[in-house]
Amino acid sequence: MNKRSTIKIARIIDEAEDIKSFVFAHDLTAKPGQFIMLTDFEGGEKPFSIADCTSNEFMITVKRIGEFTTRLFQKQVGDYVSVRGPFGSSFFVSDGNVLLVGGGYGTPPLYFLAKELLQNGAKVTVVNGAKSKEDLVFCNKFRELGVEYQNITQLGCLGREGTSVDLAEKAMEKQKFDHVYAAGPEMMMKALQPLLKDLEYEFLFERYMKCAIGICGNCTIDPIGIRLCVEGPVLPKKLVEQLTEFGKYHRDATGKRIEF
Repeated sequence: MNKRSTIKIARIIDEAEDIKSFVFAHDLTAKPGQFIMLTDFEGGEKPFSIADCTSNEFMITVKRIGEFTTRLFQKQVGDYVSVRGPFGSSFFVSDGNVLLVGGGYGTPPLYFLAKELLQNGAKVTVVNGAKSKEDLVFCNKFRELGVEYQNITQLGCLGREGTSVDLAEKAMEKQKFDHVYAAGPEMMMKALQPLLKDLEYEFLFERYMKCAIGICGNCTIDPIGIRLCVEGPVLPKKLVEQLTEFGKYHRDATGKRIEF
């Protein structure tokens, strides 16, 4: 849906150091895993995953990592931005026993998914990891949903040291899951993939996107040439297994390969 809407920021939530959620009172009619393109009218347009969406509002969660997001962090409630979307593929909403694996500030789209899974009758387990406790997001939001929830940090700040992949491995040893969903750093998903074996899974990928409608080709992935902004950002197991660049390299704004 390439229609542009100019909307006000309804609420701003401080999630963690340099991570904020922006809520907009707007009927986006999005599905879990999809994204929007946002501009602040001061230069450029960036993709952001949808962290939550209801019939009358939606939310994105943003980490301050550059000039664009620094300007966005200076916005106040009532300020205007312009958005296009929602774009891209969405997660399959299962009704079975499911495991959600999140990493860092890539975790928030799994919150939207968890709500939809619960509404569909699924049994939901969430494991959430980050480098430090300051980087963990949505801990209370997941707990308030009533899902089985665990978190961990690489620095051991919360009494145990490791990654969300470590927690996922332990969870899969204790119970059988029907479907696994993951969102976060690509290397986290690359480490998770061999543990999943015969399990069905879907991964949410983040790559440099410009147009969001499949024209520029900046987000295509080797060797099958799928466009992440159209055929992704959520990819099922059968497509992920065909990606030779998964966990090896991505592309910058010029299309140049950047090794992970």
